[in-house]
Amino acid sequence: MRRICTIIITALISAASAQHDGAGTTVFPFLNMGYDARTMAMAGAAMAMPNDAYGILSNPAATGYAARNQVVAGYRQIIMDVWGGPIGIALNTKKGVFTPHLLTLTSGMMEEIDENNNLTGRRARSNYTAFGVSWANHFHDKKVAAGATAKAFYHHIGVGIETYSADGFAFDLGMQYRTNNNRLIYGAALRNLGFVRSGYWGEWDEYELPYGAEAGISYVPKHIKNLRLALDVNKYNGDYMNLEPAFEYTIIANTLFLRGGYGFSSVDFGKLTEVFKGDRDEEYSKSGINTFSLGLGVAGSMDEVDVKLDAAIQFYSDTYTPGVVVSLIVAF
Repeated sequence: MRRICTIIITALISAASAQHDGAGTTVFPFLNMGYDARTMAMAGAAMAMPNDAYGILSNPAATGYAARNQVVAGYRQIIMDVWGGPIGIALNTKKGVFTPHLLTLTSGMMEEIDENNNLTGRRARSNYTAFGVSWANHFHDKKVAAGATAKAFYHHIGVGIETYSADGFAFDLGMQYRTNNNRLIYGAALRNLGFVRSGYWGEWDEYELPYGAEAGISYVPKHIKNLRLALDVNKYNGDYMNLEPAFEYTIIANTLFLRGGYGFSSVDFGKLTEVFKGDRDEEYSKSGINTFSLGLGVAGSMDEVDVKLDAAIQFYSDTYTPGVVVSLIVAF
C-alpha cells in the first residue's frame, strides 16, 4: 500500500522540481506551483506586479492596492490528470483588504499497482486542499504595502477503502514599494513559514515544507509606456535558486494584454555559459520542467463591474504536454 501512496506523492513533487539533490525531500509542493494565469504567463514573476487579488497566490502585499471588492477564481492543468485552482474574495475595509480563499489540487483517479507492477483492480486518488486568509494594506501615500497570509493545508490519499493524510499550518509575509507613479515597483515575500502538524507515516513525517524567499522588480520604460518588464529571483527549500524574467505588453489600453516569460535556475545559467565557452554538457537537461510561458489578458467593464480574464500556456522542458491556466478577477 505504501508503494502507491509514495508514487502519488512523488509524482506531484516531480511536477515542481527536477534534477536537484534535494528534489522530492519536501511535502505539500502544491503550495509553490502558482495558479493565476497572469503570473504563470510571466513564468512566475509576480513579486513586483500590480496583481490585486492574485496576490494571495504569490505576494499578499499586492492585495493591499485593491480599491474595490474582488472575486478571484482559476483553473490550472499541470500534467496528465493533475489539476487545481483557487477561489477567493477580497473585501476592502477601513483596516485593509481581507481575502479568505481556498486552493485545491487533485491527481485524479489512478490505478493501484503491487510490488510486481501488476494492477490490483483498486483505484487511488490524491487531493491537496489549503484554506487561507490574507490581509494587506498600503501606507505612506500608497507607496508601501505590507501583507500576510495564514493558511491551513491538508493532503488526503485514498486507496480503495484505505486512507492516509497529513496536514499543517504556514504563513506568507510580503511587501511592495511603488514609485514613479507605479512605473517602478519592488516586491519581496517569505513563503510557507510553518510546519506539518501530522504526517503520513515514517520517513515522510520528517520532510519539511517548501519554504523560501522571493524578490522581484518590475519597470515601465519612460518612452515605452505600454510595456512592463519584470524579474523575480527565488530560492525554496529543495530547489535551486531560480530566475524568472518576463514582460507584459499592453496592446489596447486597459483592455488587451500580451505576456511572456522564461523560468530557469542558476545551474541552467551556468550550463549556458559553458556552451558559449565551447564546453557543452551533452548529458545535461534543464533543472526544472517550466520553460517558456505565454498568455493573454482581456479586461472590460459593464454596469460598474470590472472583469479581467487571463489565460496562459506553459511549455515544459520534459516530454509533458503544455499546461493550461485560466483565471478571472471580478471587481465590484
